[in-house]
Amino acid sequence: MKLLFEKTSNTLVSLPVILHDPGLWYQLRASLTLNQWNWIYYHIIGGMTISELAIQENTTIEAVNTWGRQVEMMLTSETFRKKIITRT
Repeated sequence: MKLLFEKTSNTLVSLPVILHDPGLWYQLRASLTLNQWNWIYYHIIGGMTISELAIQENTTIEAVNTWGRQVEMMLTSETFRKKIITRT
């Protein structure tokens, strides 16, 4: 399994993801809040802009950006990644 994000030199670098692994997505979804999952589902997977997502969720752009930062922090955490890998 490849990681969604890898932290290098204080920069997040996107890596290839196995998109056809339902177990990975199930475990990831189970570990996130609804807002964090919406950020992944609509923004990352669906390509929706932050502004569009903020309008859809009736919130601010800052709130949506916070969801994204929270997800990125979780995905770069070695502990979180091990938790997801061992569950799948």
